[in-house]
Amino acid sequence: MDPVQERQLNQAAYRQLRGHIQKTYPPGRYVAISEGKIIADADSFQELNSMLHTMGRDSADVLVVQAGIDYPDTVMIFAQECRLNDCRVF
Repeated sequence: MDPVQERQLNQAAYRQLRGHIQKTYPPGRYVAISEGKIIADADSFQELNSMLHTMGRDSADVLVVQAGIDYPDTVMIFAQECRLNDCRVF
């Protein structure tokens, strides 16, 4: 599965699992979703990242969310470029 398909699968899985995550995991707990299912959870991102590394996974390749956080379905990201006191937002 290519990275775009994996990301879409994990985002869809999160939308379905959101209620389960909020009920099952304490607020602030980090949860990793890969291949459409929860594969790990930990108290801190560093701990989760270490667990993923042990599993042969990279946190950049899975969806990591925190229980208790209400993530919007869509976001708008703005880029900012700064060069020697000349910043532009586009």
